[in-house]
Amino acid sequence: MGKVLLNIITDRLSHLEGKGEMTSRYYNPGDVFDDVHILMTNGDQPNPKNLQKMAGNAGLHIHNLPAGKSLLLKSLFWRPALLKKWAAEGVELAKKIKPDLIRCYGNYINGFVASEIKKELGIPYVVSLHTHPDENRSNLNFGWKNFLYYHFTAAVERVTLKNADSVVVIYRSLLPYVNDYQTCSHETIYNAVNPDKVTTKSDYSTDGSIKILSVGRLIPGKNPEHLIKAAITEGVEITIVGDGPLREELKQKAAGFDGPGKAIFIERMDNDELCEKIPSFDVFAIHCDYDGIPKTILEASLSGLPVIVNKRPKNQVPEYEEDWVTLVENSASGYAEAIQKMADQNYRKRLGEKAREYSHKNWNPLQTESRYSELYKRLMDSRTI
Repeated sequence: MGKVLLNIITDRLSHLEGKGEMTSRYYNPGDVFDDVHILMTNGDQPNPKNLQKMAGNAGLHIHNLPAGKSLLLKSLFWRPALLKKWAAEGVELAKKIKPDLIRCYGNYINGFVASEIKKELGIPYVVSLHTHPDENRSNLNFGWKNFLYYHFTAAVERVTLKNADSVVVIYRSLLPYVNDYQTCSHETIYNAVNPDKVTTKSDYSTDGSIKILSVGRLIPGKNPEHLIKAAITEGVEITIVGDGPLREELKQKAAGFDGPGKAIFIERMDNDELCEKIPSFDVFAIHCDYDGIPKTILEASLSGLPVIVNKRPKNQVPEYEEDWVTLVENSASGYAEAIQKMADQNYRKRLGEKAREYSHKNWNPLQTESRYSELYKRLMDSRTI
């Protein structure tokens, strides 16, 4: 009988379809499993054919366990005792598909479902943490919707972590949060990035001014306005790949900035195409107020691009302390100063090579995939002992 994995997620997979952000074997690292089931805690209906590469060679099955506003109210804002009836449907699904292991992306209401399945059926589960709930609860700059969501999830977070067999953090600044809950064994394994299309930059020369790439959601916590202004003022070309509520406003502001440079906005780009094009740029630069290292920086550093990112007001990202990233003040002048230095080819090459060396030691795609698959095997083996 083949191995079966159940992934329980809160995300809408149709969003990944729309962005073209589908990483090979993301939901089946190492092709360990013969069947991969994905249970979404929403009513999203993506096309499984478009997502197949994320399950590798396994059969892919999509399920829904909608939560929504009605459950939020009925459960008095996700009180664990009042979520049991809702989660029972997830337990019934597990009885039918008989998974050997459960993976939860995030420790929210999806994690509560995994905890209930484990309690009744004894199936182990691993939780990966992708955001810092405590920081999101304390930062109103990320928006009221985000602020309230993370306040509501606090109770189920604790249940999920308490009962998990293993916890994975995808960047090191999440470790204090995990340690506060005194959970089971945990380790840092960085986010999986494209294992097929990431290529290495070999030529750091330019035929004129440098070209900057910036990739990310155009939202308040990642607003690249200062970066765009600096690029235009310094006379360089910046390409911004991403969509979000700030997109149109940023396009208008860019048109009004005074300088010989220009900004090119691309709403979306398939991840395969993006990874192939990264080496054609000279510098990667973003603005990010979140405490973790973004996936886009993982990709750019693996390719050997020098990276510019803003300093945070407090608690700097631990991975940036190794001197392979150019940290700047979050201002147009801060970014402009860094851009001026990047005009030097030898300087760019030195930083690009340091970024590539550091990234391959920490988040090489094949090594990352291997670590996830070995973790899965260990957890399944421990169940049979």
